[in-house]
Amino acid sequence: MSEDRQLLKGLHRGESAALRQIYLKYKDDLLTIARSLVHDINTAEDCLQDVFVSLASDGYRIRSNLKGYLLSSVVNRARDYLRRETAQSNFQVNMQTKRIDATETTNIPALDENMKTIIRALEKLSLEQREVIVLHLQGDMKFREIATMLDMSINTVQSRYRYGIEKLRQVLTKKEAI
Repeated sequence: MSEDRQLLKGLHRGESAALRQIYLKYKDDLLTIARSLVHDINTAEDCLQDVFVSLASDGYRIRSNLKGYLLSSVVNRARDYLRRETAQSNFQVNMQTKRIDATETTNIPALDENMKTIIRALEKLSLEQREVIVLHLQGDMKFREIATMLDMSINTVQSRYRYGIEKLRQVLTKKEAI
């Protein structure tokens, strides 16, 4: 039996140890995905916390694909945050111009200069391209899984990935030339 299935069974039985193990196993990847989408470590942590609070109360409903459920949940929480932010501020947030505060990235010890450069380059992408790239590379999801999760055609997912990677390549190549 796979580790995730065992963890789900424990979660269904109400075992707090199972929830703790799920958290430890997936928190880093989920936090990276949330942060890539919302560009704020505190908001990303809030999204992650919401996902695990929901998992603790409604986890018995999950029958399979724990990782897919968690990835989908964190993306949905990030999207909800972005929608609320847009509604509250009464203007369309332009994700291409939103920047990470340099002081914020220095507070994250695991980020080295290369990672900071990549994060800044990712910010130059549209939310749609960034979502697909992060889910594919960080979330280890196949294009077909991403298409199902985001409710779009696989061709759209592949196009967003291809154009996003090309734009990243251009941004990073330009950065190296400087």
